Amino acid sequence: MTKPHHVTGLVQHGWTPVTPVSTHFADLAGSAPEGKLFVWSHAGRGWSEEQVRSETGFSTTPIGSPALYLLDMIRASESCPPVTLPTVVFPFHGTRLLSIDGDQAAYAREIYDREGPSVICMHIDDLQKPDLVRAWTDAGHKLITAGERRDPNFLARVMWLVMSAEKVVSNRLATALFYAAAAGTKVSIYGPHFQIAGVAETSSEEYLRSLWPEFYDPKMPRIDHLRIANQELGRDYMLSPEKLKTVLGWDKRNAKPFIQYWLQAPISKAQAVLGLRTREVGQVINEAKLSPWHFLRNPFEHLPQRLPTSVSTRAVEPEFIEAK
Repeated sequence: MTKPHHVTGLVQHGWTPVTPVSTHFADLAGSAPEGKLFVWSHAGRGWSEEQVRSETGFSTTPIGSPALYLLDMIRASESCPPVTLPTVVFPFHGTRLLSIDGDQAAYAREIYDREGPSVICMHIDDLQKPDLVRAWTDAGHKLITAGERRDPNFLARVMWLVMSAEKVVSNRLATALFYAAAAGTKVSIYGPHFQIAGVAETSSEEYLRSLWPEFYDPKMPRIDHLRIANQELGRDYMLSPEKLKTVLGWDKRNAKPFIQYWLQAPISKAQAVLGLRTREVGQVINEAKLSPWHFLRNPFEHLPQRLPTSVSTRAVEPEFIEAK
């Protein structure tokens, strides 16, 4: 396969402390064919397949995280980036739809006091907020981003950062820390716990500490972080290239994934947002309840786009952002 293809179904796109059925798939879960809700793992601590099936009626299929496939390809090609960055920080971020409660300036100063000048990987949406940018640059840090979420090199840039760092830091347990731990990089969590505005208790610091205490223990051996990361990212559920092609529907020509991507899924999303049909898994996005107005303010965020013509199978070095 030389370029990306549509997937028959939906694929989990980030780590979540609860089921991807309600956080990532949500309104689109019913638009996927049966058995085609692809998650990373059934061995994570935050949810069980049996519970999700009982509560939502949807079943999921574990296939391993795309990050693990990319990590293995980077290592197989002997193209691992050298460790050149002392500390890379991934502050917990918001989006255009979801705001974050937390003092970024205070966290930026704490990072400087404990780590010195560091590389801060900012979410592309946070880069559009001058106050957040100034909070980090005024504290003496350099900014970088992995790019837009639909950029084919997004994951490759994240993997370059976590593999190039001596240490990866965040202020709450999130996707990048599991990627770093899986790559064997030292990880650390400290600072003010940023919270999604209106979030439920399943993303509270107390909840995350109770289920993943090892990541909050500064004395925990790195090998334990690696073991847990492999469980959460689904190392044991990874498939061979041939099996993966079959499961994702890439082994034969089929127009259905194209139609589902361009027509069925957007229509299902619009109907749910506007209240024209019942939301099968509840009206929650990352555990925050949103009104239709939140989506209508950014309608193009949810429209499909053409697939990229290429994808990276190696780590890609991001460019630093010049402060204005």
